[in-house]
Amino acid sequence: MSRSPRKTPARVAPRPSAPAIATAEVLLIFVLFFVLAGGAAPDVNEAHYLSKAKHYWNPDWCRGDLFLQSADAHLVFYWTIGWLTRFLSLDAVAWIGRCVTWLLLAWSWRRLSVAVVPHKLWSLLTAALFAMLLRCSHMSGEWVIGGIEAKNFAFVFFFLGLEALVRNRWSKVWVLFGAASAFHVLVGGWSVIAGMIVWLAAKKVRPSLLKMLPALALGGVIALAGLLPGLMLTSGVDADTVTEANEIYVHQRLPHHLLFHRILSQPITLDFASLGAPPITLPYSHLYFVRHLAFIAIGVGLWRLVRPSDAASRLYYFAAGAIAIAGIGILIDQTTMYHEALSAKLMRYYWFRLSDAMVPLGVALLMAQAIQKLKTSRPVAAQWALAGCIVLVTLNTSDVFARRRYDPKPAAVIQAQAADMTKPQADRCYQDWLATCDWIATHTPADEIFLTPRNQQTFKWYAQRGEVAAWKDIPQDAAGVVRWKRRIDEIFPDRLGGYDLAAHGEHELQRLAAKYGFRHVVIDRSRSTRPLSFVRVYPPSWQGSSCFEVYRVPSSLTTTSLD
Repeated sequence: MSRSPRKTPARVAPRPSAPAIATAEVLLIFVLFFVLAGGAAPDVNEAHYLSKAKHYWNPDWCRGDLFLQSADAHLVFYWTIGWLTRFLSLDAVAWIGRCVTWLLLAWSWRRLSVAVVPHKLWSLLTAALFAMLLRCSHMSGEWVIGGIEAKNFAFVFFFLGLEALVRNRWSKVWVLFGAASAFHVLVGGWSVIAGMIVWLAAKKVRPSLLKMLPALALGGVIALAGLLPGLMLTSGVDADTVTEANEIYVHQRLPHHLLFHRILSQPITLDFASLGAPPITLPYSHLYFVRHLAFIAIGVGLWRLVRPSDAASRLYYFAAGAIAIAGIGILIDQTTMYHEALSAKLMRYYWFRLSDAMVPLGVALLMAQAIQKLKTSRPVAAQWALAGCIVLVTLNTSDVFARRRYDPKPAAVIQAQAADMTKPQADRCYQDWLATCDWIATHTPADEIFLTPRNQQTFKWYAQRGEVAAWKDIPQDAAGVVRWKRRIDEIFPDRLGGYDLAAHGEHELQRLAAKYGFRHVVIDRSRSTRPLSFVRVYPPSWQGSSCFEVYRVPSSLTTTSLD
């Protein structure tokens, strides 16, 4: 009787190791962040931050620019990424900084997500949900994933601090929040306060204050790297100047981020450009606040459904602390609304920043926890919920990608252009702006100062030259803020209306040139057609028209007296 041949057992493919899965998740989250925030440089704040960082390392670059020569508030950021500007272009530094921070944010987010939802690949879903909710639930315009600035690095340590909080490692919490404060004192500072709220609430499973004291001290020492430059912004300045600077900063330059009553009255623009439809503006809408409240309510409902463990509850108590901080900010705003000096003094600390980040963060993780809980009791509902979340984040990512493909210009340029421009007009003005700045960079001395249009914010980035003043680039120190506002009021007085610098007329431009030391003025012809009798040095007559023209101001007035 013959034996049947022995069958060789089929080989089973080895399962990927835990480190390999973790690496894959981090890389996938990085790709997600790249797609969501990878527009052309500079982003809305990159020209502001990286220009300051470049001047910090090379004071001769754009020498004489009011903003660049003002006090430095983000020294840790300049030492972390700014030194690269000595060797690379601003565009290259922006992309290196973006990729580094997106990778670090992806890594730190995965650690936080796994601490709350310990399932493979779910950190990618929670990251996509967080990014989507950040976009549609913020109240004061804060963001986490975007162009390179000090806040990006601070949020890396913020996520790591939250992970430590979930895992009940309180000593790490304070050190990590201290590191966040070193990069951005307000991100880290508010985190410490919200963390103390959680510590006070967690009576049974918290370490004693004495046991945490070394970590608190170490975190405080690290935070000094961000705190001391902030304190120096008002050092040696009289009280009246500080009061005036606060009022300028809070009530005139940044009320849309800082004042609750101004957030309520801020118009909402619904942009349908990528669909080929005109934008719709809703004047004085309460939508920002209402939608923030709606997502807080959604978070409370999900929390009641999930009934999270003590570990995850610490994260949601932290979110509640952030909301409480925002509530205190609202109360202060409402009670000091008609006392501008007091309001400016108290409201300059971005009371709503932490809530803007924590509400979408908490809701994103609660949604993932809710789906996991439904898997055991209602698996079909869990599948539908998971599918719905995937559809939503896919639509959000597709919308961002479609908008960027429709208008690939840098966000800093788009933000500065007039809202009533058609896309062909905006595209042409952008190309003319690049050509104008390129001509300035190659045909004028490196130490030349220019008078530039009010709404632009990328002149230093493209032209590599200093400006008398720019609306976007407000200094951080009290004396610099007051000096900046006086220049803005003199250069762009209310009588100009929506017209450009040409509305000053020749004699006034000569007076301003004598006072502020500039020899050229850049005119935005999309806003003013008033002719000037000065010599037009760009564009040359044979080249035709341009959205921007450069005129040489004759020096008939000889006294130069910078303010």
